[in-house]
Amino acid sequence: MGAKKPKVKKGPKGKKARAKAKLEQVWGEHVDEEARQASKFRKGKSRLTPTTETTTQHQRHQKEKEVDPLSTNRRGLKTSFESFLERKDNLYQNEQEQKLKQRQYTHQKKNKKYNAAHNESSDEDDDSDEEMGRVDSNGGSLSHLLKRINGPKKSSSRKIAVESDDDDDSNVNSDAASDDDDDTESVSSASSSSSSQQSHSDSDDDDMDMIAEENIDLPKGAAEDPYEAHFSKKPLPQLDSTINTNNLMPHLAKSSKANTSSLLSSSMQVHLSGPILDSFETLTGSLPDKTKPKQMWKAFARGPQQHTRQVLSRNWNSVNRNALKRSQRARSENENDISLSPLQQVLYPAISNYADVLISMESRQNRNEINNLLTMHVLNHVLTSRSRVQKHNRRIKQLAEVDDDAADEEDDDQWRDQGYTRPKVLLLFPTRGTCWAFVQNMIELLGDSALLEMEDRFEAEYGPIKREKGSEEEEDKEKARVDAIMKQKGREWNELFGEEANDDDDFKIGISLTPNVDKKKIRAKKGATVTSSGSGVKLRLFADFFHSDIILASPIGLKMSTTHEESDDEGEDDTADVDFLSSIEMCIVARSDVLMMQNWDHVNSVLNSLNQQPKNVSNIDFSRVRNYFLEGQGKYWRQMIVVSAFTDPYVTSTFRRHAKNIEGQLRIRKKVSTDNASICDVMVRVKQVFQRVTCPTVSEAGSARLRFFSEHVLPKLQRLQQKHTLIYIPSYFDFVAVRNLLLKREVKFVSVTEYARVSEVSRGRARFLQGVKPIMLYTGRAHFFLRHKIKGARHLIFFGLPEYHEFYPSVVNMLNEGLTSEDEDDVSRLPMSSLSLFTKFDAHQLERIVGTSHAERMIKGDKSSYVFAS
Repeated sequence: MGAKKPKVKKGPKGKKARAKAKLEQVWGEHVDEEARQASKFRKGKSRLTPTTETTTQHQRHQKEKEVDPLSTNRRGLKTSFESFLERKDNLYQNEQEQKLKQRQYTHQKKNKKYNAAHNESSDEDDDSDEEMGRVDSNGGSLSHLLKRINGPKKSSSRKIAVESDDDDDSNVNSDAASDDDDDTESVSSASSSSSSQQSHSDSDDDDMDMIAEENIDLPKGAAEDPYEAHFSKKPLPQLDSTINTNNLMPHLAKSSKANTSSLLSSSMQVHLSGPILDSFETLTGSLPDKTKPKQMWKAFARGPQQHTRQVLSRNWNSVNRNALKRSQRARSENENDISLSPLQQVLYPAISNYADVLISMESRQNRNEINNLLTMHVLNHVLTSRSRVQKHNRRIKQLAEVDDDAADEEDDDQWRDQGYTRPKVLLLFPTRGTCWAFVQNMIELLGDSALLEMEDRFEAEYGPIKREKGSEEEEDKEKARVDAIMKQKGREWNELFGEEANDDDDFKIGISLTPNVDKKKIRAKKGATVTSSGSGVKLRLFADFFHSDIILASPIGLKMSTTHEESDDEGEDDTADVDFLSSIEMCIVARSDVLMMQNWDHVNSVLNSLNQQPKNVSNIDFSRVRNYFLEGQGKYWRQMIVVSAFTDPYVTSTFRRHAKNIEGQLRIRKKVSTDNASICDVMVRVKQVFQRVTCPTVSEAGSARLRFFSEHVLPKLQRLQQKHTLIYIPSYFDFVAVRNLLLKREVKFVSVTEYARVSEVSRGRARFLQGVKPIMLYTGRAHFFLRHKIKGARHLIFFGLPEYHEFYPSVVNMLNEGLTSEDEDDVSRLPMSSLSLFTKFDAHQLERIVGTSHAERMIKGDKSSYVFAS
């Protein structure tokens, strides 16, 4: 009897039962339709004709079985567990794709109005004054993310226009808070900046083709936007006023002389310190060894040039043509590039990178070059800052319209684009005439884009003074007489205090700038003829200080609004409101030599009021204030530019005290050769004696000279009864000391000062010429402001060396002026003489008079007396 065959377990009968079993086999998951269709096909048994898709899938499974037989079951299909994992993975990927699409849809919904504004303005804003770099389309996921955040950008091969918005913010510290709201039509543009870092990524990174034309490769970071690079930095860590800045930042103490040969004259000395020196050394190291200094400085200035706004660069060459005429080699072959003179190429990199600059070699020949450069830098800074603030204002509004919490969800630091108050730039000028000239230069640089308000009032109050006309004969005679007098005083004096010059030294004015306004609509409102359309820059004169971007003032005029006055009613101090100076980012002290002749203490008083914490904070939006302002470190980001005709200890001391910028410093001065010394202009045959007075400290210099004068000079004058002696005293404080000494010794004298009445001056000059008064005291400030031609002097004593080098030969040449042989015998009894007293702290004045080489020997030599013969 044979063995029984094992019973084969049969599957469930019926279609529904078999389908249910299959569902249970995959743990209740939904059966894949493709797998179910493939399961109907059985090799060698089915009479169904498989489709092309099923055949292809079957062949793939057969190949997998040949490679790994254990990977598939007998039907050539994946196991139920593997199918489940595959379906689960696909489901997870589908969910992630749905979430990503949902986020993209939400973002597009938020930017719907923003995109509509872009489509409307992309064709209109063809005159945009902001040049930005392209965004790389192949920049990877980061570029894609930045593109989605910033919104679509205007397509261009070289630049993207930056938007601007109306002045619509009511906060005092917002740049949009001004009186321009009612009549300003802004031209909306295409791009918006989310943060300072993102704005930097959209900057002129691809404008390096201009450098390639020069066959010079700039190092990394040389072409970055100076505005973003400087103002996006975080506050300095643990900074205290009692801590030495050089110890906290050792790189600021590093200083080196830069090579400017073949670019400037050999007498020019340029010293760099801090990060600006590091940038120059990095550039120098990246260039070939045979590169000339002229090419190095030209390459150094290339980077900042890329970020000059278009509205300024297109008018620059026409405004700067006088400076370019003096240097034909400075012209650029590239039409899109700005041409710079050799001096401008040296100054521009440091100025544009917000480093502190001390210029101690200004003259009538290079004054236009320096002023043009400063004007472009001021306008470029203000327009860039205004555009960034307006972009952020527009972006915040768009986010708030869609979702009130959208702006709060963004990074808080990305909206910090300003200070406590709106004023950003402070310029100090000595007279209204110099202020008027600077504003005219601004208007000329803006060109047709400038839309002026209150121009007539500004011209009447600050412009040249028009002379009243009389009859033709009287006018001709008066003009001839005035011209003869003015010619003797010199061109420099006529520019400051001439017949038509506005020499008022008490003034202050605010200027507000609004970029990208519709020129056609603004001029149509004023009733003016519309000659061109497009965007322009609205320049409003006489704006309120809290609604101004630029403040132009004299030190005395600004000090009167920042000083403390005692109240007689309650006995309390009435503190002036100086909050408008709390957020100054750039301070320019122009014509410092003239300000020093007025009163340098006023300059120090104004500078001490800068970047103080405001007292009224009720209208300040602290979410928009930069972090370093909140930390009280604004002075370390403030740029200080001081321009002077010569180097002076007072100016240098002020610059060292207030120039603390983290970007470093540039100092430029001029050495004086022996041939160019002012002593060579002396035309009178006289022996000129220079006497060095021993002085331990600079604070005792005045008392040391007074002691030497009272012990050695004055007794000889009394003993010889010497007449016709002119004593030149530069400082008014020294004049008071000498006057008191002469009164104490009962010596007869007359004085000519800047405070004396005209009648007193005329009477004193006549008595001195007649010999009635043997001594005349003549102050340096009186000579600076009035330029008297003193007659009757035969002996000259310089109680101190004059600040202006041209004063020395002009005063010495007065000797024997107005005297004739018919006068008294004692006039010609003694030869003419000249005595100059100086200390070792008068090295700068002595250098300009006798030359650098002679000054070093006279300061450090063993002898104390030196004689020059003419």
